[in-house]
Amino acid sequence: MSEGQQDPIESLTPEEANRIIHSHRKVRYGTACWPCRQRKVKCDNKQPCENCVKRDHANLCSYNPKQNGSKPSGSSIGGTKRARSPESESSLRKEEDRWPRTTDDVDPNESRYLGQNSIAAFLSEETTAAQPSADGEQDVIRKDIMPILGLQVSSASYPFMSKDHMDKIRHDIASALPSDRDVLKAFQIYKQIVQPFWGLLIDVEDFERKLCIYLEDRVATTKHPANGNKGVSSAWLGMLFAVLAVANNYTEYSYQKRTATSQTFMQTSFHCLRLANFMIRPSLESLQALLILGFVLANDMKAEASWALLGLTCRLAQALGLHLGSHENPRVPTTTASDLPRRKLWWTIVWQDSLLSLSFDRAPIAVMTRCELPLGPTALNEGFSYTEAMYHLCRKVLEGVNNDSNSQPDYDSIITHSIDVEHIREQVRPELRLKDACKTMQDRLQHYAIRLHTSFVVSVLCRPALRRGECVGIDASQKRILADKCKQNLTETVRMYLKMHSLSVIPTRSWAFTYHGLSSAVLLGILGETKTNPEVRELQGDLISALSATAARENTSTGPPGSGKDIELSGPLSRALVALRNIYDHGWVVERKAASAPEAQMMQVQDQTQYEQQNAAIAMASMQNGMMPPLEYPPQSMMSMNDAPVTDQTLDMSPMDLFDSIFWDQYPMNNLDQLGFDYSQQLYTGF
Repeated sequence: MSEGQQDPIESLTPEEANRIIHSHRKVRYGTACWPCRQRKVKCDNKQPCENCVKRDHANLCSYNPKQNGSKPSGSSIGGTKRARSPESESSLRKEEDRWPRTTDDVDPNESRYLGQNSIAAFLSEETTAAQPSADGEQDVIRKDIMPILGLQVSSASYPFMSKDHMDKIRHDIASALPSDRDVLKAFQIYKQIVQPFWGLLIDVEDFERKLCIYLEDRVATTKHPANGNKGVSSAWLGMLFAVLAVANNYTEYSYQKRTATSQTFMQTSFHCLRLANFMIRPSLESLQALLILGFVLANDMKAEASWALLGLTCRLAQALGLHLGSHENPRVPTTTASDLPRRKLWWTIVWQDSLLSLSFDRAPIAVMTRCELPLGPTALNEGFSYTEAMYHLCRKVLEGVNNDSNSQPDYDSIITHSIDVEHIREQVRPELRLKDACKTMQDRLQHYAIRLHTSFVVSVLCRPALRRGECVGIDASQKRILADKCKQNLTETVRMYLKMHSLSVIPTRSWAFTYHGLSSAVLLGILGETKTNPEVRELQGDLISALSATAARENTSTGPPGSGKDIELSGPLSRALVALRNIYDHGWVVERKAASAPEAQMMQVQDQTQYEQQNAAIAMASMQNGMMPPLEYPPQSMMSMNDAPVTDQTLDMSPMDLFDSIFWDQYPMNNLDQLGFDYSQQLYTGF
């Protein structure tokens, strides 16, 4: 380049350089109107679009928020909107027809419970006191200050998944909902079987009404998409899939089909809760969905996961202030219509949490509650319904069972709490109080269920008498009284479980009923009742049959062995059933693997000595606990070598220690899980 010529780059001014840069930018063409972009929903690109018309803000439908809404719309170059191909229009319409329409707009009046000493509550109270009508100041606190404190961040996205994954979830949900007929059939199963015994929906009639409207709208939307209604919330859709999951557990399909279908519905329900952003924006609907999902997990023998999920559910319920009294949360209206559903939901959560925690001998997370019991208008005059009786029972569990407390209950407190629990049986309605007064099958099943739950709770209250050594506040004679009372209620628990099993599949497909019945039978065996009480032995034999197989029927399916299973037991329950069988058949808690011929000869020399040692040791442990010797074991000559006992760890255990080792030890009773048991073969023979 000659010296007389100037470099073109050096001759450019900054303004000209910016103009060139901007002129070469890649233009992004918008396809949705401004309101649809803000809500992140699909737009049909009309003027006004279908979404804006449905939400009654057609005047806001603009494809450029800086322009007048009446001007021609479209993200454009030269005023021309990018056109869609016929294929893309058809694909979009097909997707909208399939997608369950949801409305997840943020409720501006949503409330959060704030402790009276929190900064946010202090600022809100100070503003209200200074200017009672200062709605603008309250809005500033809600929108600006609370997010800074990490509260009420309603606009935040779901924290554990990206937007791309959330979009994929929408496609999964679109194809997961079964036909209308299957949905209604499943709901009837839920309404007739699950709701009467667990009360998981706070208003089942309102849910049914909304379900009918939703299904009608789905049909109308399929035929004429433009005529579709506003849809439902993602949280409500999560409730629907959760209901389908729990109802499927009580169908007559095979175990494998029930499990697979229920798990699919559970996953879809949780997808819906993610779309609803349930952790940051909890609602009564999302809490009900979580509560049902926890119930399904427990019935699927995943009780540990259910217990953890119930902890999250309780925390979210406390965030909404459900645990408070009617007048403690000024941000929530206290009218009967709005307060009763909140109280019912809280006590249903307490119900599930307290019973499951009782099974694990852990302290429930909902131990602090000031929420009044949601009793009906006739409860005090005509008696409690089944649901109201369970509310009272769970309150007694919170008051009387101090799982993690260092202080031990004395004799008087145990007797007082036991009498209160037993008194609940007399406070129910006449048709639930006496078996002869039951009018329907449901009345009879609920009568048995009330007696089962109350008997089990009383047995738990009396368990301190089964521990080794002295108990503070309980002398030897009182210890014997409590031990006898514990045995009587354990027997009644097993008896009521079998009564229910003779009429319905409800007990064998519900964790709480199964655990109560099986654990009571095992503890009776450890206490020696199998040998000394003929009724207990008969009940244990019937329970083994009930839990080991379905009703006698020929299995003509071509599926894998065991496809006729009625239940699948978790690790603790499967170990318990093995132990119960050993006690029932041989008098031993633990059974050893089959020995080889040389090992059998060596063991035979020591068998009689081992028998005498174990018999004496267990008898001594029983006498130390103030009880009869547990079992008179059969002579070794009557036992095969495959039934030889394992004695090392069971010798020095009290009845409750042995019971705990079966259910909750990681390596129970000298590594019971490593003794070579094939639980699927031992528990479900005959298929």
